Amino acid sequence: MSETKALESLKLISDWAKWLTTIETGVIALIGSFFTSDRVSGSFIEKLFGILSISCFVISIIAAAMLLWTLPEIAQKLRSDTNIWMTYDGIARQLFRLNTQGFAVVMTLFFILGLLFLTALIFSIIGSR
Repeated sequence: MSETKALESLKLISDWAKWLTTIETGVIALIGSFFTSDRVSGSFIEKLFGILSISCFVISIIAAAMLLWTLPEIAQKLRSDTNIWMTYDGIARQLFRLNTQGFAVVMTLFFILGLLFLTALIFSIIGSR
């Protein structure tokens, strides 16, 4: 892989992290609006699904922030034979023992879990009407 392709790969990873963060922030606001309006009864199960969904999205946002934090150092050390997923930042590697792929997996996994809990929240709201 050429350095240009490797750098483009980092940009794509960066874009993915930014888009997920944007979507998750909007969904957290949407969930917040559910619980500040009369549309939701506020039952235990609805609150539980809301809290779990928001928690997963926040963890995903933190993983995305950490991923974005590591990219500048990774870009500086980039070589043409680099596997982008196996790259790491010095500080993040010491603190979390995660490489680029690890942060991306955590970010995406918690995004998917957040969506599942959001879906459960929506079904519980519909079911309570």
